[in-house]
Amino acid sequence: MTFEQLNYFIAVVESDTFFDAAYKMNISQSSLSKHIMKLEKELDLKLFDRSSRSATLTQAGEFFYNEAKQLVKHYQNTLKNVENFKTTHENKLHIAVLPIQTQYNLNELFNNFKRQNPNIDLKITEVEDDKLIEGIEKNKYDLIIAREAMFDKANFTTYLLTQDELVVTLSSNHRFSQYNKLTFYDIADEDFILMNPYTSIYQLCINELKNHNINANIIKTARTESILGSVSINEGISLLPKSNFEVFHKKNINTISLDPSIKLSVVLAKHKSTKYNFSIKKFIDFVEDFKSEL
Repeated sequence: MTFEQLNYFIAVVESDTFFDAAYKMNISQSSLSKHIMKLEKELDLKLFDRSSRSATLTQAGEFFYNEAKQLVKHYQNTLKNVENFKTTHENKLHIAVLPIQTQYNLNELFNNFKRQNPNIDLKITEVEDDKLIEGIEKNKYDLIIAREAMFDKANFTTYLLTQDELVVTLSSNHRFSQYNKLTFYDIADEDFILMNPYTSIYQLCINELKNHNINANIIKTARTESILGSVSINEGISLLPKSNFEVFHKKNINTISLDPSIKLSVVLAKHKSTKYNFSIKKFIDFVEDFKSEL
């Protein structure tokens, strides 16, 4: 039994004749009759008294007519509710972002998007590296903004926002403080103070040190502000994103580029299992237009 058959049945009842019902439903009379006969066979009920020219309901037909109307009404209400649900949820957008909003001008990105799209309920959640991927895989977030190195391209689609670079961070009293560039081999014997192990920057630094066959002496891991405090008193050196120094203005610290340079791309990412909807498409299009200003 299908809703199409139910609608045909109701049309016959309310049109009095099969001919009028067929015209109303834009179907041939023979096809309409076949649908009704198939319905009767499935229900094992005789719905119409076919001894007269009009479509006269049997007692079973009258009973089923009321049931059919309720079923169709419930179906139509369900479709309406589904559309309302889709509209409501497509106007919601939850984005998780690393604690990098200030140094990459992301607050302006979000505020401009909200001004241009007031009907979209935008929620921003700041999340540390180790919780980002887990969150989007559990459908907690629609999109993620983070460093590109965190994402497996087989599972994520990424959109470039901006680029940064990894720099050597050391005390202004350090012997290398006046260098223009440093290689990994220059700093191989230094004491390192790196970001916490759950961060993508830590993983990047470890991989680069291993690639250069450097068995680094890591004396401490910490948050950026703590690292800068230790570096400023020449306790060790660090490797940090250059953009951090637009936020943390610490005295007695120099930053020196690596040779060759190591680029750090910041991207907007969507898990490939997440379906595109109105809000997601709108934000991605907005980012494509806005990224040149970041």
